[in-house]
Amino acid sequence: MRISRLSSPGLIQISLRSIFCLAFVAGSVPMTANESFLSKPPEEWTEAEALQVLNDSPWARVVTATIQDTQCDYEHPAFEGLFRLEMARSVDSMSPEHPAEAAKPDGAEYVVRLISVKPMQAAVDRLINLDEKWATYRRGYGSDPEGKPTNLAEGRYNTADELTVAVMLKHPGSKGESFRDYAFKDMGSGVANIVRYMFACAGLRTSNGQVHAVTASGSVDKDYQGTGIYMSFPRIVDGKPLITHRDEKLEFRFIANQRVFESTFDVNPIDLFEGTERRILIPPTVDEPTPATIP
Repeated sequence: MRISRLSSPGLIQISLRSIFCLAFVAGSVPMTANESFLSKPPEEWTEAEALQVLNDSPWARVVTATIQDTQCDYEHPAFEGLFRLEMARSVDSMSPEHPAEAAKPDGAEYVVRLISVKPMQAAVDRLINLDEKWATYRRGYGSDPEGKPTNLAEGRYNTADELTVAVMLKHPGSKGESFRDYAFKDMGSGVANIVRYMFACAGLRTSNGQVHAVTASGSVDKDYQGTGIYMSFPRIVDGKPLITHRDEKLEFRFIANQRVFESTFDVNPIDLFEGTERRILIPPTVDEPTPATIP
């Protein structure tokens, strides 16, 4: 599998032994009736509850891709104004033009996951400890909390202090359509992410500012079929945190060859990584709970 990046530690398989701070379960987010289990410590979650955190929760949204009429590039990025106009035109001028196509919705369902928050990582940890069948959920990034922090001006990136978002395939369309048809390329024993202008076409935005992706990669299933695209973003914009307030609205927008994936999360600073984590687990699939575990 190709890992496209500006600069980043590699994708690795890792084991998880850390125990996360449980402060987030006591009222860090508004809870609906079917999310009442969030008031329990993560080590008491059932398989179904842990999977709900990963697949349909304040940190995971089910989406379908929409279509935009134009191609994404540096001059027309995920969010307007992500790049200086002069720089954007310069970069675009060095690449061949890609005229807009008559793209169609793929009819697939996806889950957009905000990976680098404590509840998501606690849910992965719970599943891994529940049963060995979740061993593939140990996959993820190594990070270096003792390394130099992310600094865009110096072209330096450290996943320990970044926000990672994953776009995961849940169900293909009625004829098997999905982002595998336009965002991946077969490579024999793996796949390559072939999204054009990956970093310009993925953005996060809050009332404090907006940032573009700085690293990106993809995940595969046991048959080496593409299952997800995940990307990391700086947590600092214009010298201040992107997320500063309780229930901060975090907008995510990603464009893959005119297909638009977007979602909004309500994020609390207390749920964010503390910058000391040495690994970020990124489950490679969207899975359903074993029927017997459903309450």
